[in-house]
Amino acid sequence: MLAILSYAPQSAAQDVQRIAAVVNEEVISIFDVQQRIRLLISSSGLPNTNETRRRIAPQVLRSLIDEALQSQEAERLNIRVSQAEIDAAIGRIETANNIPAGNFETFLERQGISLSAASEQIRANIAWQKLLSRSVVPTIEIGEEDIDSVIERIDATRGITEYRVAEILLPIDNPANARDIHALADRLVGQIRGGADFRAVAQQFSKSASAATGGDIGWIQPGELDPALNAAIAGLETGQVSDPLDVPEGLQIIALIDQRTNEPPDPNDRMVSLRQLLLALPGDAGQADINSQLQVARTIASSVRGCEDFAAAAVEAGTPQPETPATFQLKDLNAQLRALASELPVGQASEPIQNAGGVQILMICERQENAGPDRNEIRETLLRERVGMLSRRYLRDLRRAAFVDLRV
Repeated sequence: MLAILSYAPQSAAQDVQRIAAVVNEEVISIFDVQQRIRLLISSSGLPNTNETRRRIAPQVLRSLIDEALQSQEAERLNIRVSQAEIDAAIGRIETANNIPAGNFETFLERQGISLSAASEQIRANIAWQKLLSRSVVPTIEIGEEDIDSVIERIDATRGITEYRVAEILLPIDNPANARDIHALADRLVGQIRGGADFRAVAQQFSKSASAATGGDIGWIQPGELDPALNAAIAGLETGQVSDPLDVPEGLQIIALIDQRTNEPPDPNDRMVSLRQLLLALPGDAGQADINSQLQVARTIASSVRGCEDFAAAAVEAGTPQPETPATFQLKDLNAQLRALASELPVGQASEPIQNAGGVQILMICERQENAGPDRNEIRETLLRERVGMLSRRYLRDLRRAAFVDLRV
């Protein structure tokens, strides 16, 4: 049935103009499918063979149907994508693929791909992301208790090996498609093990929210994922890819990027932003000169409140200040400054410190109080997971409500 999608010569107008599918009132042609196959093979590193094209054709057609549904829904909600947004996305693609700026169209032409075919995929992806940002993201609440729960789980598993994992998710919404999707998954695993780039394959094939980051879902711990995935990860070496795994949503392919032991955080890994003021002393300064500068330093320290005041006073005293405070990890400071920067209240000037260069005063402008997991990173991970789940549900509902007439 789908052989024509991969074997039909581009010059055979009677073939390429045939209809592959009708999605509501929108037509997807054989030519559209052929163009997308070329684009996908070019970007993922899959071998450009008849067998590859035959294997991926059903998934390509499915992706084009999904994109049509997504674009139609975005249109219904009056979501527009500007040419500037498309151009910016093309710029990012050029950078990621080491294509000289402005040469994207030339690159496509060498692969036999039209710019319009690539632009339509980019437009559909941007429209769907804008739709999710407008209609889905505002419905999601990540509470502090959700983040606390993740941190508690991390704290409870100190010393346990963590895994950095990437995924490719191939949903099976219709049992009639299961055989084709299993064949595609086997083919992708074989090609990745043969050298195809996992990130590029994930970006083109995966239906998970992580596809945008090449399938990377970050660091996970044993028990966090589906039992089948946990078992598969435990059996992988770094750099290896799993066989296709049955999960509730379809098939999943897992790559183990890295692994580490979850050690307690080092308090000296905390970041501090600070300003400093130096009242210089000559090398032969007597005690009277030192006492005088110490007194000036105490007067300044007692009169300033906050980093803006401190910066102004420092400039007036002859110590030029950068536009923003200097940022360090505590471990990068010497022992005396580290102890001071660990405990000094934010926004309060330190007691004067005498050193070889003169008399110094510090002020901490900002300090990371916990060296453990970054709450914002946890929040973003939880948000990404929930957006991915709701996005798949949204698209599933669009499929169920749509009129889709397959012609091949």
